[in-house]
Amino acid sequence: MLKEAFKFMWYDKAKTFGILFGMVLSVFLVGQQVMICLALLGSTVSLATFNEQYIWVVSDKSKQVIDLPLIDMRIARELLSVRGVKTASPLVFAGGNVKFPDGSKVAVSLIGTQAPYFAGGPWRVKQGKPTDLLQDGAVFLDSMNPEFGSFIKVGDQVEFNGQRVRVAGLTAQTEGLGVSFGFTTVERARKLSGVSSTQASAVLVTCQEGFPMEQVVANINQEIPGITARTGKDYGDSSLRYFATSSGIVASFGLLVVFAVITGFAIVGLTLYSAVSDRLRDYGTLKAIGGTNRTIRKLILSQALIYAISGFGIAYGLLVLFINATKGSLDLQLTPVLSMYLIGVTIFIAILGSMFGMRRIIKLEPAAVFRG
Repeated sequence: MLKEAFKFMWYDKAKTFGILFGMVLSVFLVGQQVMICLALLGSTVSLATFNEQYIWVVSDKSKQVIDLPLIDMRIARELLSVRGVKTASPLVFAGGNVKFPDGSKVAVSLIGTQAPYFAGGPWRVKQGKPTDLLQDGAVFLDSMNPEFGSFIKVGDQVEFNGQRVRVAGLTAQTEGLGVSFGFTTVERARKLSGVSSTQASAVLVTCQEGFPMEQVVANINQEIPGITARTGKDYGDSSLRYFATSSGIVASFGLLVVFAVITGFAIVGLTLYSAVSDRLRDYGTLKAIGGTNRTIRKLILSQALIYAISGFGIAYGLLVLFINATKGSLDLQLTPVLSMYLIGVTIFIAILGSMFGMRRIIKLEPAAVFRG
């Protein structure tokens, strides 16, 4: 049946190209928009994602991982007395501007962490090591930032909030929602951002051996008021839900995905209907010589299957090329789950689109094609 279906497709190459174009366009746009949406959402919670091994102790007013109202440093010392807590490392999160020698300014979110554990960052270190932050005025900046990453190098002198610092290391694609992360020591972060030495944005906790993380979280929440303790994964997941429901990112990209599916369905359905209409005499002849409606369905569905396989293969290849082309600016991932989702979209468009032509053929009386 696949051989006969291919012959029907090959008969009208222009319509075959049109159907494939609609299929490829729809699947590519769906995959592209979903990957970009996931990349943007992932960047908003990357601070928690790359620190899932810690328990996050934050203000009870915090709604998500980059909303970190300051808490008293006495809490960090109090945490060490909680059963199951091994270490408690303060973290300072502050916004500011990096000014370069040419006078340009770029917004950067500065993360201050404490030696020797450097809980909270830096991560994805491209050049240097965390202990380099102990050097005088040292900061790490993102070498993949589209605004300044291409021309900064280790040893450069820049300003952060009007104070001179030195680039001691480089990271790769460490950013929040549209703003790169910079890293330094917690003490220097306080100085550069004007945060009091008695305050911190969060405290990252590790557990003693033999104590489950969930149990230590419960102990902290029970013993210390005014704060919230959560596992890194739970904090990241809740932050992701917050951004997904309140920022409009999912709604915007979701609407684009719906339109992409509708566009593909319209192109594939109408073109396939036109192709079937042009060959009514052939389908009628097939029915006249004993072909059943089941045979006709199998023939049209076989064509849809060929279109689906070919369209998905081409679209998948284009998505891989798109990922490689944007590697420097976007952290896109074509995961197995997304790939399965795209296969489902492709099959849905192909089968539903084929229904237009199939209905007309099923209702066709064989003798009607020979009249006149």
